Amino acid sequence: MPKPPGVEYVITKPSPPSWWKKNRHLVLLVVGLLLGAWLVSDHDSAATPSPDRTRPAHSTVPEPGNSER
Repeated sequence: MPKPPGVEYVITKPSPPSWWKKNRHLVLLVVGLLLGAWLVSDHDSAATPSPDRTRPAHSTVPEPGNSER
């Protein structure tokens, strides 16, 4: 009597993707948008301009246009 054929191939349904695999593109999009907004925002800390001062009297650098040769 011949042997019954053995099971060679079994087709199963793949397991459903995890939460991360389903939503990683959305998570990375939100993180990228938040990071981009943070980088371009001014953080309410605008640079204050330095006061306009004239050169001190003891300066050794000649003023432009005043060449002493």
